[in-house]
Amino acid sequence: MLGLTVDVDFWNMDSSGSFADSSDLQSFDLDTERTAVLSLAFEHPLPLVPNVKIRTHDLSSSGDERLTEDFSYSGVDFSSGVDVNVDFDAQNTDFIFYYEIFDNDTVSLDLGLNVKYLDGEIEVKSSGLSAKESFDGYVPMLYGAVQFGIPTTRLSLFGDLNLLSVGDHTLQDYQAGIAFNLVESLAVDIKLKGGYRRLSLELDDLDGIYTDWDFDGAFIGLQADF
Repeated sequence: MLGLTVDVDFWNMDSSGSFADSSDLQSFDLDTERTAVLSLAFEHPLPLVPNVKIRTHDLSSSGDERLTEDFSYSGVDFSSGVDVNVDFDAQNTDFIFYYEIFDNDTVSLDLGLNVKYLDGEIEVKSSGLSAKESFDGYVPMLYGAVQFGIPTTRLSLFGDLNLLSVGDHTLQDYQAGIAFNLVESLAVDIKLKGGYRRLSLELDDLDGIYTDWDFDGAFIGLQADF
């Protein structure tokens, strides 16, 4: 059977960590942002051909910070004690290719590969000074997703994990939550869901950018399964 699944989540995203254009990182704690996470999955019965899921969302956040030490970024020197504005403007898109290992009302398990595309720029501004660096790149990650139905109820538990650890690059993107079946029919199933998600980017010279950055927070959303 052909299947189409559409998800729309609203993520209350905290953004904090450290970055630089060298290995000498500077820490920042930016404002909380609310962002929409959109995903589309297409499943089919063709043997050996993976199913496909695309997920995209904004990772942009900004905030003001007082530097506790001298900071050099993109050739511009910022002195300790000055107030700076940091604008972390980025987009995350996941291209996920996966196989269904199990798929029934009690348990489902998917395994595959996620090719994560990161595209953005980080700008630091203070008192007429401005420094900006851009980055983009594809990062392959292992992908796994699981769901457990709770017998005699409309509730289910779910989670997924995307993981890469190669050299000095370490990326983790995972979420876990609970879903409630609002509508169950032959044409469409609709679920209300909520949970927690974290995206951790520890990058060593990705297009000239070094980061040890976390995005995390609660989310709530709807899923339609056709």
